[in-house]
Formats: sequence, C-alpha cells, structure tokens
Amino acid sequence: MVKKKPDHPPHEDHPDETWLIPYSDLLTLLLALFIVLFASSSLDKNKAAQIQYALAAAFGSGQGMDEGSGTIANFINDAKDLNLEDSGVIISSDANGATLEMTSINLFDKGAVTLKPEAIPVIKKISLLLNSNKYKKYRIVVEGHTDDTNESDILPSNWELSGARAGAVVRAMIANAMDINRFKAVGLAEISPAYPNLNPYGEPIPENRIKNRRVIVRIEF
Repeated sequence: MVKKKPDHPPHEDHPDETWLIPYSDLLTLLLALFIVLFASSSLDKNKAAQIQYALAAAFGSGQGMDEGSGTIANFINDAKDLNLEDSGVIISSDANGATLEMTSINLFDKGAVTLKPEAIPVIKKISLLLNSNKYKKYRIVVEGHTDDTNESDILPSNWELSGARAGAVVRAMIANAMDINRFKAVGLAEISPAYPNLNPYGEPIPENRIKNRRVIVRIEF
C-alpha cells in the first residue's frame, strides 16, 4: 500500500536564537571595557572623563552625566569659567587629578614667602570653587617649586622657600573657610622642574627659571 504524500512539508525545527541577545550584550560590555582600558593607559583623566560621558550616553544609564557631579572635566570647565587663565593660572590635568599652576612671580616678591595683595583675589576664586558642593570632598595637595638658584636671602635653601610658599597658599585658602584636613603642603625645591634650567652648554635659561618657580594646586580626583 502506497502512503499518501502529506499535503504540507513536515515542520522544520528552528534553532533557539535567543542566546544572541545576551551574546550581543557581552560584546558591547567588552567593547566598553577596552575603551576604558585604553583611556586609562593614556594617563589623561580629562579624556577618560569625556569617554565616560559618551559611554553613559550610549548605554542610557545617565551615570556620569549629572551636571552636579565633581569630575575632572567639570572642574576644568568650571575653572575656565572663572577666567583664572586671565590671571596667569594654567589649568590642566595629569595622572593624579586636576592641576592649577601659578608662577611664583604672580604670587610672591623675589625671595618672599608672603602672598602679594593682588594674588589674594585669585586664591579666593580658587577656594570658593574648591569649597563648592561638587568638589569639597576631594583632597588637595599644594606643591611649591623653585628653580636651581637660591632665590631667598633669608632662608637657607630652596627646600624652606618652596615649603613656606606652599604653606602660604594653604593658609590663604583655609582663611576662605576651607577645611584644613583636606590639605597637604609640599616643598619640592628644584627637584621637579617643568623646563630645563640650563641649556646643553650649561648656560642658564632665564625664562625657564621663571616658569619653574611656581606653585601647583593639585586636586586629587
């Protein structure tokens, strides 16, 4: 007896493809991880913060997008909004956080450790910014730097000079109602120049020496 051919072909079972959804999520997370690792390897936290915003927007989480959050990128923007650069402040960031760099010539007279009167309003602007709700939880390191000459006729070495100048800036900021426990003052003398004090022939570079005499306010994010 011949079997009758069915009117419809037998139903073919389709493989379960629901696994593709978590697999695609995993690939997305791996991509995000590699982006974060790449940003970290560059040691530029400002760029890393910007990437964080982009990732948060891409995933729709909103994390890191809060305008009230205190990030390095926000701090740099807020500092620029205060026109600190017009007062000779260099706004930047490094592996340890955001930095505000001021040359000593704008803060102190030659060899002195007392702030110039015209430097007080600049320190006050910085203090008010650091004391705002965005940034008041972060610790602050104030570094004093000198060139390779002994600028002071009173203090025995650049160690005392750089330390006293860092301390003077800290005292001025504390006078603006900042918490003393947030601060560390460090005198680094001439051991960490930003520019060479001497050219390859051993001759002094006056403009570089001026730049190396500086105070750095470092916000540890």
